[in-house]
Amino acid sequence: MKKSILFGSFLFVLMLAFSAAVSADETNTDHHFELSQGFSRIENSESFYLNLSAPQLSGMANEEEQAKLNEYFRSVADSVSKEYEADKSYFEENFEGEEMPHFGYEYTYDTVTDSADHFVFKTQIFYAAGSSMSVNEYWTLDKHSGKVMELSDLADKERLTEIKAMILDAMEQENESKDEEVFWLDDENFDIAFSYIEEFHHWYVNEAGNLVITFDKYEIAPGAYGEIQFEITGDKAVLIKDEKYSFDLYVGDTIEDADVNWYLKINVPVVAGLADKQTEEAMNAHFAEVASGIQKEYELAVASAEENMVGEDGPHFGYEYGYEILADSDDYFVFKTVAFFAAGSSMTSSEFWTLDKNTGMPVRWEDVVPEDQLQKVYDQILDEMNAANKANSGMYFTDGDTLYAAFGNVPAYHHWYLNADGELVIAFDKYEVAVGAMGTPEFTIK
Repeated sequence: MKKSILFGSFLFVLMLAFSAAVSADETNTDHHFELSQGFSRIENSESFYLNLSAPQLSGMANEEEQAKLNEYFRSVADSVSKEYEADKSYFEENFEGEEMPHFGYEYTYDTVTDSADHFVFKTQIFYAAGSSMSVNEYWTLDKHSGKVMELSDLADKERLTEIKAMILDAMEQENESKDEEVFWLDDENFDIAFSYIEEFHHWYVNEAGNLVITFDKYEIAPGAYGEIQFEITGDKAVLIKDEKYSFDLYVGDTIEDADVNWYLKINVPVVAGLADKQTEEAMNAHFAEVASGIQKEYELAVASAEENMVGEDGPHFGYEYGYEILADSDDYFVFKTVAFFAAGSSMTSSEFWTLDKNTGMPVRWEDVVPEDQLQKVYDQILDEMNAANKANSGMYFTDGDTLYAAFGNVPAYHHWYLNADGELVIAFDKYEVAVGAMGTPEFTIK
């Protein structure tokens, strides 16, 4: 009787762990960015006008970085406002009547790209006084990490050198085709402008996922050509650098206890190297929480056993928690965490984690198995189970709602992974879909 109580308690701890796993998994959801109007000021007169509309960004993973960015937009708006006031004051003091110059200042924003992977917007300072001048900045955000991207995230120095040469070639061809100097190539204008593309935010990722290099009006050509953009296509279009993310998995805290009748052995996993530190922290917090829950359950079991045993006549049991690396391929780093309980019979429960070396993030279930493919995956598993039962090589629970319920829990319980060949594997805990003799069944999806 005592054994069954211990076994049931262990299952309860695992259910709590699974609940925490769902919370940790929610951090992998793509970020949704929104732009709203922050600071605003509009002023119109017969000779002057001002239109300030600083953007307010929300949805970034790091709220501190988001606050700094929004403060930057406000500071630019303040700077434009002060410049407007200074020029307005100067003209009002020195001109009157029909001699009064006409000018206007603007600071505005606009969404450029909103794709599955990126959210891009630009801010623009616009000056009008007879002729006009605009200064643009572009901001590319990664929806998977929730971060503002840097140009160095997309192209290293060697690739930027190649891109520079490609743009120069395009400019020369344009000049030759029109038999006129469309672009200024005889001086240092282009070299200077290109050296500042990262600092001035003169680049972004478009809907096609290609890098676009931009130049403001008058930077590399006469004002009649306005802002000039070059989309990087062909063999230079690949944005991701050759270097991939490298993950580290190691033991954090070690918790051990041993007696004649029972033992505890916990190696708390710690993962490092993810692109998004909040996701990394959430995963490690989850591992620590599971370990803590198992330790508390062990301590309760020990207290109960000591209270009821006579001499050395008491239950024998053990609790373990650790991890195992399953794959470390060119594209994926895969590991599982294992909670094990033994008391006469045993119980094993695992969670699987697939990290993408290209994105630096955990692979998401919905990206691997679209909703319209769920039934096909379920049907394959059921067919394999029925075939094994018919051949007397399996003892699976295929009647009733057992498999249906277990399959529904696969994403929330992290009961899936991508193997070294990139194939989807569905895993079930001991007793979940079969008798204990079947261990922990796994099915590779074709």
